[in-house]
Amino acid sequence: MAEPASWELGEEETRQLLALSAADRAAGFFQLVADWEEAWGLVDAQGWVVAAATSALPLWPHAHLAAACARGPWSDTTPQPIPLDELTADLLPQLAGDGLRVAVFPSPDDPGLLLSPGEVEERLEAELQLGGA
Repeated sequence: MAEPASWELGEEETRQLLALSAADRAAGFFQLVADWEEAWGLVDAQGWVVAAATSALPLWPHAHLAAACARGPWSDTTPQPIPLDELTADLLPQLAGDGLRVAVFPSPDDPGLLLSPGEVEERLEAELQLGGA
């Protein structure tokens, strides 16, 4: 199963978070990723999973939320943490270079907020500045 996350997340809280609108999930994503300095993606034997329908790398703020979406074509995937510094220094620039977007906090029934890697970086930076103030 998934590696332990930095913070506890119960089944009911997971259900409530996944039921939020894409915009509300995205706002929570940026706050949580800035606070805990990690995001979560799904990996399979080939590496990071990209949603074919949206050409986007799905990211979540917690392993349980990623695991909730590991079904259907992603049933053979495992949640994997991405440290914030690796996300901003390596992964987002690579996605931009590959012409891919980020699916921010998808749910099993919603692809999430689709943003460019640059938009994700800007929103994370703004959230980090808020947290440091």
